[in-house]
Amino acid sequence: MALTNDDLLAISQLLDVKLKAEIQPIKNEIQSVRNELQTVKAELQGEIQSVKAELQGEIHQIKLFQETIIMPQLNTIQSCYTSTYNRYKDSVEGYERLQADNEIMKQIIMEHSEQLQKLA
Repeated sequence: MALTNDDLLAISQLLDVKLKAEIQPIKNEIQSVRNELQTVKAELQGEIQSVKAELQGEIHQIKLFQETIIMPQLNTIQSCYTSTYNRYKDSVEGYERLQADNEIMKQIIMEHSEQLQKLA
């Protein structure tokens, strides 16, 4: 038995209707998933903005702490260290001069001692 074009067209339309009926729940489910994804996306963006704002606030506090507390203390430490270094540097130079003078005095005292012993 041969099917006519009208028979084939009728079968095709029946399959189209049945396929559309089968596909519609899948389309509905996909749309539902898309809606849920949009909701999740919006929530995540809100959270990200909240975290970003919080981090920016904390960074600002850290910079402020660094500027008002750490840097002045660091500058004070540096100043004390530099002045102490300069005092020690000058003191070491003076100490070296005293050692040289002491050696000269030793030699002179030894010479005078020898001269006094020769006179005695």
